[in-house]
Amino acid sequence: MSMKRYSICWKLLWAILLLSSWGGLFPCDTQAISSEVSREVDARPPVEELKSRRGRLQLKDSSEMVIVEAGGGEGVEVTRDFEYLTGLHVWGGILIVSGASLENESVLFLPKKDPDFELWHGSRLAPDASTQRLTGVSSIQPLSQLSEWLENKLKTTETVFHSLPGQAAQPAIWDRLKIRDDVQLRSAKTLLHPHRQIKSDWEQQQMIHAIRRTHQGLQAGAALASQVKNECEIEAAIEARFRSQGSIAPGFPSIVGSGNNSCILHWQKNNGPLVMGSVLLMDVGARSGPYTADITRTVPVSGQWTERQKEIYAVVLAAQKAGMEAVKPGATIGSIDAAARAVIREAGYEEYFPHGTSHHVGLDVHDVGPRRAFQPGMVVTVEPGIYIAEEQLGIRIEDIVVVTETGFEILSSMIPRDAETMEKWVSARKKKIAEPVEEKKRGVESLEF
Repeated sequence: MSMKRYSICWKLLWAILLLSSWGGLFPCDTQAISSEVSREVDARPPVEELKSRRGRLQLKDSSEMVIVEAGGGEGVEVTRDFEYLTGLHVWGGILIVSGASLENESVLFLPKKDPDFELWHGSRLAPDASTQRLTGVSSIQPLSQLSEWLENKLKTTETVFHSLPGQAAQPAIWDRLKIRDDVQLRSAKTLLHPHRQIKSDWEQQQMIHAIRRTHQGLQAGAALASQVKNECEIEAAIEARFRSQGSIAPGFPSIVGSGNNSCILHWQKNNGPLVMGSVLLMDVGARSGPYTADITRTVPVSGQWTERQKEIYAVVLAAQKAGMEAVKPGATIGSIDAAARAVIREAGYEEYFPHGTSHHVGLDVHDVGPRRAFQPGMVVTVEPGIYIAEEQLGIRIEDIVVVTETGFEILSSMIPRDAETMEKWVSARKKKIAEPVEEKKRGVESLEF
């Protein structure tokens, strides 16, 4: 993308934010949004939730220890495992858990307050009693005490499960581990990641918040499809709506493609022209705290499908329905793919469906964990697509479902996916969007035209 176009897109982003706040471009209840933002941005996992996560690590006794490093820094994300176990997004922290699962000891090490650091990066949590209450850990200590504490603890430790990279950001850890040849080192992923796959009710609610924000962003982008000239303007509108609802950042780089770009699976340049008569594919996700949504909708740029586009859209929608119906305890990612792929194969388009149909989603857009049979609480996408490059026609429909005791529930059910509503989205710019209405399931929002 040229610097000139980049500048134009960011100017548009801020203009859309301002217009949204005035209710001019996308009419909405700004007071309701403000109250939602203040509630969700401040949301942290309850202390009992965090204790439960640490308690599920299944350590046999005090001879086993888990070390999870926060990492982080300029341009570097805090590790999701650290955030999962502490509820904190802070640089430089270390969490150590040891002991039997139900009576484990959890010690959190954090850097001391540093005025110079805070001058550049803002305030951060201190290793004090208030942070201990926030996280529910057994004790909290300054990071400077890590080396001495670890030296004493390792005297009775036989196995260390760690989530450290090849070289830890805290050399004190490796220095102490290297002098103990009899300590067995293992990856903490084997303990942590299976538990991250099972989303608690609280986690599912955070994902619903993220999905609601994504719904609003998709509508904002679709409403401009026939009004603007470039994909970057759609991206700006979508992400402006995310920000106005409280998302600190998108959950992943937005994919916004028209014409031939709709056939590029991970198109992220988002700098092509909007092709009248073609489609606009938007694969995006807002965040609620650290949890991300991942939703794809495809709309006609002109606001009206061609017969060919409607034909392909119907096949993809039928494939998604079949994939969803395959979701139940004991099924697998492969089960979803087989069911969706059978529909596309029967329609004669399997060669135009080159990717898998499903993946786990949560703290990461492609969330962690082993490939195993579904259990209640697992949250996955269902996202078949058909991409016919010679026709510049790419259509993907993606939603998020949770595995239940008896089957599945669509967490993103408040977002329409029928072909007729996709047409209405494009022509909705001059229409006032109705107030959200309560749905029977989970109180999620639905927008009526």
